[in-house]
Amino acid sequence: MNKIAMIFCLLFLVAGAACQQSQTETGPQLPARTQTAAPNFVLHDVQGKEVTLSGLRGKVVLLEFWATWCPPCRATIPELIAIQEKYASKGLIVLGVSLDEGENVPGKLASFARENKINYQLLIGNEETERAYNVTSIPMTFLIDRQGNVITSYLGYVDDLAAAVSQKLEKAI
Repeated sequence: MNKIAMIFCLLFLVAGAACQQSQTETGPQLPARTQTAAPNFVLHDVQGKEVTLSGLRGKVVLLEFWATWCPPCRATIPELIAIQEKYASKGLIVLGVSLDEGENVPGKLASFARENKINYQLLIGNEETERAYNVTSIPMTFLIDRQGNVITSYLGYVDDLAAAVSQKLEKAI
């Protein structure tokens, strides 16, 4: 392996570790268990519109917790775009829950979405939703069925996410 490839791999691993979230006072928590009801949330998108999981009942939801500063999260964006394009007409909703902080997060996310041609809805996350889903690192992805149950979850970057979720997604849709 040449030096440039080795440096790239090392940077990707370090960036992935940097995306780890801090542990709670009670220690690390596991992702939400599958086949259980997904916790409801009330979040706002970049335009300020309120979005609730309960309001999406009847749709299949692919929910990803992420941040713009997280390289593995950014690497997942093209796959989420492709998944949204392929399955939107069949009742899939892709939601990106941003854990970015600071001033004017909605504006920064809106610009980021335009620059990256993101075709799915971006929501502004909060600690309550992060805790409810036991988010311990990002990216963290949940597939939620039409009845609001977690079908599966993925902790960290998943190489070829579309292939990983496709079989379960086809069954849910």
